Amino acid sequence: MGRKQVWDQADVLARAMRLFRHRGYLGASVRDIEEATGLHPGSLYRVFQSKEGLFCAALDAYNDQVVQGRVRAHLLERPDPVAGIRSFFTSTFETGLDPDPGCLLTNTAVESFAVPQAAAGVHQGLETIESGFADALTRACALGLLSADLDVEVSAARLLALYQGLLVLVRAGTPVTKLHTITDGAMASIGSDEEGQR
Repeated sequence: MGRKQVWDQADVLARAMRLFRHRGYLGASVRDIEEATGLHPGSLYRVFQSKEGLFCAALDAYNDQVVQGRVRAHLLERPDPVAGIRSFFTSTFETGLDPDPGCLLTNTAVESFAVPQAAAGVHQGLETIESGFADALTRACALGLLSADLDVEVSAARLLALYQGLLVLVRAGTPVTKLHTITDGAMASIGSDEEGQR
């Protein structure tokens, strides 16, 4: 009879998620993983089979908890969908005093050559965001906040590209004033004349 698992998998994935957000897949050694999760390699490999398996599980958890949570809060549930789109952008760099560790989804897309097994998770997360943009744009058009002639599909894809680029710039330490300017450009691309609140 096998030994009973005495650790919480959700907690382990949360710890691994934080490590990979800060270090990336390549930058996180097995020793780093062991220290971050509190587990010996044998336990990790027994459950996740490999470092890649743990990484993919952490990315799936990130999509479920962080990506879907942000999309829901900013793009699906905001009464003003245009303001929600802006806040979806600005919330990535208006994070207070603590430096943002970056988006695990974006970091993984950049690092995808190193962990091809994560491709499905990357595509799932990007599709979740693009779908959220499309939903917000559709509601904005219906409410008369944006032109009824707006091509929602093209605009959602454009916002996704701008958003991913913004996240890379956030991680690179780009000044907040420039990030606001980029956000203003994203809003202008959908025909919004809303002025950002500084």
